[in-house]
Amino acid sequence: MKPRLLVLELHHLGDAVLAIPFLREAAEKYDVAAYVTPSTAGMLRTFLPGLQIFEAAEGWKARWQQCRTQLRAWEPDATASAWSDTRVHIAARLTRARRRIGFPASKANYYATHLAWRLRRLWAGQLFEFAALFVGDPLLTENVFRDPESRHLENWVQLAKRLGFSLPLKAPWFPWKPSSLPAGAQALITKARATGKPVWALHAGGRLPTKRWPVKRYVAVLQDFFAARGLPVIIIQGPDTTIPMPQAPDQAVVETPSHRELADLLSNVDCLLANDSYSGHLAAALGKPVVTIFGSGNPAWFAPFGDRNRVVWKDTCPYHPCIDRCQMPSYVCLAGVSESAVISALSEIGGTTS
Repeated sequence: MKPRLLVLELHHLGDAVLAIPFLREAAEKYDVAAYVTPSTAGMLRTFLPGLQIFEAAEGWKARWQQCRTQLRAWEPDATASAWSDTRVHIAARLTRARRRIGFPASKANYYATHLAWRLRRLWAGQLFEFAALFVGDPLLTENVFRDPESRHLENWVQLAKRLGFSLPLKAPWFPWKPSSLPAGAQALITKARATGKPVWALHAGGRLPTKRWPVKRYVAVLQDFFAARGLPVIIIQGPDTTIPMPQAPDQAVVETPSHRELADLLSNVDCLLANDSYSGHLAAALGKPVVTIFGSGNPAWFAPFGDRNRVVWKDTCPYHPCIDRCQMPSYVCLAGVSESAVISALSEIGGTTS
C-alpha cells in the first residue's frame, strides 16, 4: 500500500499548472491528493483526471476547519507545499501528517521582502513558527530552502527530491488529444498549414489589471507585426479583456470558456503571445513557445517553463515586483513595455518554431 501524500496548492491557476509535473510523478510512489481552490480543482480534473482532489473552502478559518476534519480523516502520511506561506503550514499541521515538508518563513524563501507589507507578513510567519516550535509541535517537520534567484518551479524539484523521486521537466507535461476547434479557427489553421506559415495565438487577458498590457498596444502589434507579415493569429477573447474585430483577413477571434477548449486551441497553434497569466503557463506546459508580457510579477520567479520562451518587461518601478499590489499612481511597469520590444521578442520566437 502506497503512503498518502497531500499536496497543498492554494494559489492561482498559473501557479497550479507549475505543480502538474510534481503531481504526476508523485503518483508513481504515493497515493496523492491535492488540496486546491475550486477554480484550480476544475483545471486539474481536466488535465489530471485520475487525481484525488479536495476543494478548499473560502477563507482561511474555514480551510483550517477542513484540515481538522475532512483532510485529517483522509490520514495523510506526508504533506508538501511549494510556498513559504505560514497559513498553509498551519493547515498542514492540522492534518496531523507525520511528515510536513515545506519552505519555512525566511528571507531566502519569501518572495518580495523589499515591500513593507510582505516583510510584516514574513515576521508574523516567523513568530507563528517559533511559537509552534516552542510548544513542541512544529508547523513543518522538514524544512526546505530555495535559492533566492531560482524559479518557483525549482521549489517543486526540491520537494520531489526530499520525497524520494526525481522530477524530469520536459514538456508536454501531460498527454492531450485535442477535440475539434471552432470553424473559423480550424479554417485559419488549415490554410496556414497548407502555406507553411506558423499559427500564433494571442491572449490579452489576465487575472488582475496589474498583469494586463493595454489593449491598444495589442492592437498595434496585431497590425505592425502579424498583419504586416501576413502571419495568421487566433485572438482568444476573454471576459476581462476584449480585442476589437480582427485587423486583417488572417486573424480570427475565438472564445475558450473551458480549460478543455483552451488546451484544444493552444495544442493546435505554434506559439502564444500573452500576459503573465494562466494561458501562458498552460501553453508552455503543452510544449509551445510563449512570449510573455510581465507587469507586477517577477519573470525571474514566474516565467513560463521552456528555453524557447521570451519575456518582455520594463524595470521602471521602484516597488517591482509588487505582487499585484500597485503602489504607484498608474501601472508604470506595463506602460513601460513598448510595442517594439514585444515585436522584437515575437521575431526571435519566430525563428525557433521549426
